[in-house]
Amino acid sequence: MNFEERVLRHELQMNDTDDDIVEYIQKHRKDIMKLSIQKIAADLYIAPNAVMRLSKKLEYSGFSELKFSLQKESHPEDEEGKTISARVLGQLPANIVKTLDTIDPANLKRVAYMMKKARCCIFAGVGDSTYFCEMLGKNLRCLDCSVQFYQQIHDMFYAVRHGSREDMLIIISARGENDRLISMAGEAKEIGMPVVSITHFCENRLAAACDVNLYFWGEDREVQGYNVTDRSGLMVLVRLLSEEFWQGYIEV
Repeated sequence: MNFEERVLRHELQMNDTDDDIVEYIQKHRKDIMKLSIQKIAADLYIAPNAVMRLSKKLEYSGFSELKFSLQKESHPEDEEGKTISARVLGQLPANIVKTLDTIDPANLKRVAYMMKKARCCIFAGVGDSTYFCEMLGKNLRCLDCSVQFYQQIHDMFYAVRHGSREDMLIIISARGENDRLISMAGEAKEIGMPVVSITHFCENRLAAACDVNLYFWGEDREVQGYNVTDRSGLMVLVRLLSEEFWQGYIEV
């Protein structure tokens, strides 16, 4: 079943926003592999989740499968190569595939540029997020970037309160609903410090309080009351942001 047939099959379930997304995809079909959920959402002034919901409504596993399918329909001569790509994509954990769906390359480049220009990059996170703050900080330090990250939140507040508009704050929070981190973002913005959030792909108060938002896919999950949420999507995002930061530097 091709894209148009899927749209026709689910026509009665689709709303006006779905129709706008479909029209946008059809208009930009030649460049489908370059499109991101964030780009479509920004151009149409809609919530990014709407693109993901439409993909599911059309019976794709996600936006990545939608893109691969359209690419194969447009270039049947490449069917063998695309099938291999689709198979590889299908074997990846769902959180990684959905993270790749949600990453906005333009925002990734923007944050990497901000980090390069900042006098100091301050990282903040609590719980499991502290590991990723440390990892990203170390990836910046290899190029002599000034970095601050701490285990205790009062040290993070101290760094922000003694920073300036020349520094930047990067907050990693899976849910984006930690009151103290949201408060920290507010204090940073009051002194003119740029603030970037890295959260699960959803509407959250932290993202709303920051200047730039990066998203990964990592829904909450528990087994017998124990938090076993998959952070592989966050790992992918941290690595891609690091790679973007390293662009332009030559190894000696």
